Amino acid sequence: MIFVFSGTGNSYHAARCLSEAFQTDMVEIAAAVRYKRFAYDAKGGDVGFVFPVYFFGIPSIVSEFVENIAVKNPGHVYCISTCGGTSGEASEQLQEKLRGKLTVDASYDVIMPDNAVFAFDPPSKEKAAEINAAADVTIGGIIESIRKKEKGDFRTTARKDVDGLYSKYEEYRNTEAFGFDERCVECRICEHVCPEQVIRVYHRKPVWDEDKCSLCMSCLNLCPKQALQYGDSTASRGRYFHPDYYMWSLGVNPKYKYGDE
Repeated sequence: MIFVFSGTGNSYHAARCLSEAFQTDMVEIAAAVRYKRFAYDAKGGDVGFVFPVYFFGIPSIVSEFVENIAVKNPGHVYCISTCGGTSGEASEQLQEKLRGKLTVDASYDVIMPDNAVFAFDPPSKEKAAEINAAADVTIGGIIESIRKKEKGDFRTTARKDVDGLYSKYEEYRNTEAFGFDERCVECRICEHVCPEQVIRVYHRKPVWDEDKCSLCMSCLNLCPKQALQYGDSTASRGRYFHPDYYMWSLGVNPKYKYGDE
């Protein structure tokens, strides 16, 4: 089984590649937390954790999940962290939170396009396609390594969080920074795609119902009109989502699609 959390599709794509290669199920971490599904029986099969790196560490929703998880009869255990530049200390954080419950046998990382539009302008569509093509090669190598049951730390971009960046994550998770502008067309896609179901549409406008979220940026990046914003800097920036993720995350044929005029 593969436990996966994804906001804009990078980790979803990696997990799907593994799921297809090994013919195993994917378990959505956000849904598992929402419905308090923490007990699993791996029946001797491999157990994978696939998630993005936020602020050099693991997303808050992943942290909550692994703190409560109970997996019986695990086989080979591995983790894959997707990242825009560095996988930081995400693997170490995961292993610490799993201490006494599961031992991670192998750790990997995959460079994929950055979706943190609150901090950076994401790559162009052409550059993102180039990065994702390279990522697929990396994922293919990871699949072969897992197939061989290799053990060890195979990350290539891990770095110590010497600047204490992860300590700032809590501040950035405040949802008061989110808002929308006049481009909002009341399509409710943000409400639909939010993996933690933090967004609700009241009186036809999105409202962030919780004080904090994991900061996955799904709402901003999947808004078809780029109407959702985080602070003052995102209105002029582009958006990013993995092409495999878009329609899957919507689950329906929406009235509006990303890039529609």
